[in-house]
Amino acid sequence: MAITKPGPLDGIVVLDFTWVLAGPHATKTLADMGAQVIKVERYSDGANERWLPHRATHDGVTQSSYSINVNRGKKSICIDFKKPEGMRIIHDLIRKSDVLIENFAPDVMARMKLDYTEARKIKEDIIYCSISCFGHWGPYSHKPGYDMIAQGASGWTDQSVPPIIAPVSIGDMTASMHATTAILGAIVHHNKTGVGQNIDISMMDCLFSMHENTLPWYLLSSAIGKPIDPPKVGAHHPGYAPYGVYSGKNGSVTIACLTEPRWVPLIKAMGPKYAWLLSEPRAKDVSTRCCTENAFFIHEQIQQWVMEQDSVEEAERILEEVGVPCMRCRSITELADNDPHVREREMIVIENQPFIGPMRHYGSPLKYSETPSGVRGYSPFLGEHNTEVLSGVLGYSDNRIHDLYSQKILHHDAAVERLRNK
Repeated sequence: MAITKPGPLDGIVVLDFTWVLAGPHATKTLADMGAQVIKVERYSDGANERWLPHRATHDGVTQSSYSINVNRGKKSICIDFKKPEGMRIIHDLIRKSDVLIENFAPDVMARMKLDYTEARKIKEDIIYCSISCFGHWGPYSHKPGYDMIAQGASGWTDQSVPPIIAPVSIGDMTASMHATTAILGAIVHHNKTGVGQNIDISMMDCLFSMHENTLPWYLLSSAIGKPIDPPKVGAHHPGYAPYGVYSGKNGSVTIACLTEPRWVPLIKAMGPKYAWLLSEPRAKDVSTRCCTENAFFIHEQIQQWVMEQDSVEEAERILEEVGVPCMRCRSITELADNDPHVREREMIVIENQPFIGPMRHYGSPLKYSETPSGVRGYSPFLGEHNTEVLSGVLGYSDNRIHDLYSQKILHHDAAVERLRNK
């Protein structure tokens, strides 16, 4: 059920020129927090994510799981702003907006004369946020890029053994959350001063800033003249132990034991066969265990013990009883269908999606006590809110909106007509 209580961004209007993931995930988060997000979509075929998998046809209407996920709670308008009258609508919307966000390549909005410089001429105090692979300046800024490119450029891919791309678009997702944070900061600044500003978010910057150990290791060692080439990460962390994913007979379990008070209970729980580790010099304290010289020795012992257990569930049970942080690795289907914590934390919620019916969605990870964040409506159909936005936000008359349709400046999907007649 959609949240109806006002969120912390109630009253904020966001003009959304985003596509695929980095931008749409940011604006979804703003919508979850109560902002009115007006998504501007390409004339006739809409934003790219409407065409991404998984696409399914039900009740005669084809919808994309990708689009449903990232566009819930938004208002969709479909305008041909290559035409002068279409661009006038965009200018009118900018005047009514607090925030404009886009994630095209750096020159796209400038070619349309909708970059920050031009938008500021329309509304001086606009908060304008751009997300791109490399940002709007710097020697790489001209390069086209997607999430995988940012992973390679930022050193993330090189830190894995073997080099891999992350199983989720971490560059997009990280940039989207940095953009959301930056926008919230700019809103606070605007509330204090009345001044808007330009925000430039680079996926490469965001990923580069999140190297937890590898880059700090290198920077510290370089500062004292003994640079260390950072070790690479696989299932087991190269410098922390026990800290990794350990394989068992029927799956895997994550184990992290990085404090001295938990080491002794861990070894005792592993049984007499491993008691010798309590007097082993390579395992004498946290600092000794957590170094590149000894970590893999520790990993070997933990891995051997896990494989000796009847199941990863049994390994998890034994370690939980003595307070060692651990968790059997859950599958996507298990999390969606059966996980009690996901359910209790309301991270799976039900929202009706037209032509599909009740459908499970992610809940919001932002848990506010007074101004809730969460699903505030289904994912809109292309151009579904043309009339609502143009009449309600801009005050256009019915006749003017009719003329805009006649001139092929406004467009909506055929499903919108069926939705109106339901």
